Amino acid sequence: MMIKQFLNPPNWFTSASLFCGFYAILLAGQAQGDANAYYKAGLMIFFAGLFDMLDGRVARMTGTGTAFGVQLDSLVDIISFGVAPACLVYFWGLSQHGPFGVFVAGALMLGGAFRLARFNVTADGKAHRWSQGLTITMGGGTVSSLVMWHAGSGLPGPTDPTGIVLFVLAVSFLEVSSIPFRTMKTFKMSPRMMAALVVFAGICLAIGAVYDISTLLVLLGLAHVASGPLEAILTWPRRRKARARARAEGKPPPPENE
Repeated sequence: MMIKQFLNPPNWFTSASLFCGFYAILLAGQAQGDANAYYKAGLMIFFAGLFDMLDGRVARMTGTGTAFGVQLDSLVDIISFGVAPACLVYFWGLSQHGPFGVFVAGALMLGGAFRLARFNVTADGKAHRWSQGLTITMGGGTVSSLVMWHAGSGLPGPTDPTGIVLFVLAVSFLEVSSIPFRTMKTFKMSPRMMAALVVFAGICLAIGAVYDISTLLVLLGLAHVASGPLEAILTWPRRRKARARARAEGKPPPPENE
């Protein structure tokens, strides 16, 4: 039975994501102020995100998705996008704050764990256009990309310790919030597009080994993190009118993410 799971293709990608997260933790813990080591740790978490994105696609395309794979994916996510980013940001810029730094880094890990647990108990097996709260993948990935981008400049730690504390706490809050964020899970992908995505992932691996892609990663991450609150604020008047109209008609209020 277990051999069958080892041979299941989607689990290969999930396992690769786990090894990337584990290696990122080792790199961050042994960095001791080495900006290059912090950069490599952030890059490993980026690779973990690529593999995490591919495992679900492979499972749906090949029809090899299993309940075992779903549980394995959740366990890997908490390591690669909860524990690993928390360790990275702690060793990089929060350790100087002592116990408070441990709390802030722990908040990122805990926020991701709670976000993942909420998803697991509310998931209905269907793809949705929205996610409730910032996903652990994007939360941890964005924090890691910020560290990676800063380390790419050669600086061993943050120039503004207060700013990184506030940012990490904000990401932690967004993960456990009910703010809806758009997803790409309903985006249909043909086998040809899937093959192109795999090639793109390979190119990203090659580019990441030679050039600095951290600027692109941090911009994409920050844009996604900001998109949820901004869209919630901009659409609030319309949603308020929709709720008022539903109450006047005696109907249940529309979902917040519609």
